[in-house]
Amino acid sequence: MSGFLNRINTELNYLSNVESKIAAFILKDPREFIGLSMAEVSEKAGVSQGSINNFAKKYADCGFAELKLLVAGELGKNQSNQYTIVDAADGVKDVFKKSMDRANVAFESTLKLNGEYTLKSVADKIMQAKRIEIYGIFHSGIVARDLHFQMLRLGLPAMHTDDVLMFPVSAAMLDPECLVIAISSSGRTKDILDAVEIAKSNGVSVICITSNSHSPLAKISDDVLVSSAGTAALSNSVEQTRLSQLLLVDSLCSYIRYQTDANGNKRYFRLTGILNSHSVED
Repeated sequence: MSGFLNRINTELNYLSNVESKIAAFILKDPREFIGLSMAEVSEKAGVSQGSINNFAKKYADCGFAELKLLVAGELGKNQSNQYTIVDAADGVKDVFKKSMDRANVAFESTLKLNGEYTLKSVADKIMQAKRIEIYGIFHSGIVARDLHFQMLRLGLPAMHTDDVLMFPVSAAMLDPECLVIAISSSGRTKDILDAVEIAKSNGVSVICITSNSHSPLAKISDDVLVSSAGTAALSNSVEQTRLSQLLLVDSLCSYIRYQTDANGNKRYFRLTGILNSHSVED
């Protein structure tokens, strides 16, 4: 799945009720959608024609006729987007293989959703920041902790906060030379939103990692990295999104490592040596 279809598929769980009805109708059978009039789509999807027009303008920046052409142009590019569910007769290796296939599609989708310019902008801001605060809770907290650990190995001035009471305290202490990385799959976590707004009021740049590029968090962030679950049909979309987010931060840190100067490499290997000192000798 590519382009427009991939994007609404990724954001399906985060759309309004009306928007999700339209998106689900398109995704269920894109070929049927492009053969229907607006009145027929309105009747079948159970939404008004005005809502369909608003959806086309918001998510594709076009009218209904152009939206159908957009969907038609994407058909056939990648129709292998549905995963086979785990069967009762599957062995552990069968499930392993299916999980790998699901993850690969999620990774491919995430790659398509993030442009080189945005990724480079994010990397540059991370390398230039005087102090980096990373916010994330629940599933996103796992990714936040991993990012914090990787940044410490790179010798970057990063701190990870997962206490919602400390989010606003942390944000209030930042200045324009600092950076916030906010991780929220929904982009609607109130505690993170409140902290980001405080940071923004202090002139702090904000990077968000989310699955919902139209979320409140994405709208107030300076740079938005989008993670994909690959397909909204999966019951384990949260797990696939987490894997995509981990791949995103891992790729960023790998890029940053090779952009550091001699002192940066020296810090990296010194910290690696400290960690290795806790391993027993053969």
